[in-house]
Amino acid sequence: MRKNIRTQVSVLMTLVLFIFQGCKTAEISQENQNLRLQNNYDVVNVDTSATAAELHWESYFEDEALKTLIRIALENNQDHLKALERMRVAKASFNIAKVGMLPEISGMAGASNRKFGEYTMDGVGNFDSNLSPTVPEDKRIPDPYKDFIIGAGFNWELDVWGKYRNQKRAAAARFLASQEMANYVKTLLISDVAIGYYMLVGLDEEINILEENIQLQELAFNLSKDLKESGKENQLAVDQFESLLLNSKALFVEKQRERRSAELYLSGLLGIYQPENERTTLDAALNSQDLVKVGLPAELLRFRPDIKMAEQELLASKADVGAARAAFFPSINLFGMAGFNAFDFSKLFFNPASTAYQIGSGLTAPIFNRNQIRMSFEAANANQKVAWYEYEQVVLKSYLEILDLVNQFEAYQMQVQMKTSEVEVQKRSVENSNIMFTVGYANYLEVINAQSRALTAQIELVELKIQQLQSRVQLYRALGGGWI
Repeated sequence: MRKNIRTQVSVLMTLVLFIFQGCKTAEISQENQNLRLQNNYDVVNVDTSATAAELHWESYFEDEALKTLIRIALENNQDHLKALERMRVAKASFNIAKVGMLPEISGMAGASNRKFGEYTMDGVGNFDSNLSPTVPEDKRIPDPYKDFIIGAGFNWELDVWGKYRNQKRAAAARFLASQEMANYVKTLLISDVAIGYYMLVGLDEEINILEENIQLQELAFNLSKDLKESGKENQLAVDQFESLLLNSKALFVEKQRERRSAELYLSGLLGIYQPENERTTLDAALNSQDLVKVGLPAELLRFRPDIKMAEQELLASKADVGAARAAFFPSINLFGMAGFNAFDFSKLFFNPASTAYQIGSGLTAPIFNRNQIRMSFEAANANQKVAWYEYEQVVLKSYLEILDLVNQFEAYQMQVQMKTSEVEVQKRSVENSNIMFTVGYANYLEVINAQSRALTAQIELVELKIQQLQSRVQLYRALGGGWI
């Protein structure tokens, strides 16, 4: 007797030892979260007292034609619609995680018919039971044996170690991250539409400039032919004027091609086949506030959806580590059922004697699959580190992006001013060269050079203005898009 007791105690001690070995885990790694942005930017011509990140896109952009295009894109763009559907998927996952903490309750109903062999324990036992004088007639076991059952059962794993709580936290964080992803996609979509729109505005301006210059070049070309007929010029001058004219016409065709491609690109962003062609002029688009209101660097953490999305992913990965760690510990289950069970269908319902129930609990602990659980834990730990590095990278990238945009604002402002003055000078030189060429004080090369440089300067000015407008759009995107 004592030997059996010792054997049972030894087995029990061995089992407990395996359980506690399975519960041992490594420490969750904690990253050094001392990522701090500077208190200000390293430039002086920037307004940090307020931030344009608090402005909704309808307030940030003043052009009504552009606003109409943005509204169409938000309703029809496929990437935006897919982001909304992914948000619904994340919400469904969050609801599933919430339900995981509750007991599983399921109904049951069944019927079976079984014939036991006469040379089996069940067959002999049932036959012997029916011969007993203590068994009433209505309780004798039929042959074949019928079994009817109806009731409900439950199974509930107690969340002692926080596995389901951490899964719920992770799902909630990922749902919030999906919302920020949707905002981020909206921001990218709005900025892409605005950039494409301003590109079209600039191409319209360039085409108008080319049309005006082609008219001037045609006048010079016709004048050179008249002078050749009068003997004041030669065929070389006529050829040079014609060559310049053909080059401008080829550039005109090229700009028309670029405009059509830009219109098709904008159609793809809008998600429709026939976008509106109405748009403003380049000078009207530039008549908006010049003050760069970027706010303080620390405000990027509050406004930018990609930063908030990375932050939620970091929280989710931390919860994943907690859930993976809980897998090392034994799980405690409560289970049971209640209902009616009988071999006679007429006695199944509303008969206290047919009442059946079961209640119990169980304990399961990892023993032989400990290495598999440890690998899952290490994978969750590594994913947490990846999420931290991604968060750190997004914050640093955002800060540097703002610095670059502020630098662009200052540079474009000075470039536009100087290029505007250059265009005025070049236009004046074209007028003077034409007059001097007519009276014979300038040769054809001087006229051609003046016209060529004037056209180049005008195209460069338009491109600078386009870049200046697009930098404002990029500032909208860099500040977060106004999704507070």
